[in-house]
Amino acid sequence: MKLKEFLERIEDTLPKIVHFSALHMLKKVYNIQEDSLTPKELKAFFINYNLYQRYLNDYAGVIYNQFESSIDEVYKVMCEYFKENPDNQYLFEYRITRISNQDPTKYLSIPDPEMRNAAIARVEDKIEVIEESTYYKENKKEADIYLNELKQSLSMVKKAVGIV
Repeated sequence: MKLKEFLERIEDTLPKIVHFSALHMLKKVYNIQEDSLTPKELKAFFINYNLYQRYLNDYAGVIYNQFESSIDEVYKVMCEYFKENPDNQYLFEYRITRISNQDPTKYLSIPDPEMRNAAIARVEDKIEVIEESTYYKENKKEADIYLNELKQSLSMVKKAVGIV
């Protein structure tokens, strides 16, 4: 299917912000007027959450301010369009990647207790979001491999700073 045709189709059926976001993403990689993708390739492109972060990052201001929306909302609508659960492996892997870069021991060096506790709480919130996701619950055994070490480090840091 020509990308131009795909964009025309979603323009008539999906919210305007989703159409604009899809156009923006596709322009980053393809020639909209000339290139074609199979339905399977389109689906693979649009359910990969990392691509939203990569290709819509410079468009986030428009999404948030002009349309009062978010990249997550655009992603959810596109997943629904392709009959894919938005709480999927792509979103899980994105969240895990972001949180696995956290080193809770660095919070020990934050001198202000209020700032330190807020930083710890943010990491705990991110862990909670992951643990509440459908994908996590369905793949708990494999997913825990990514979270257990972080949770243990966070627990030790909390004990060291006196958070129970």
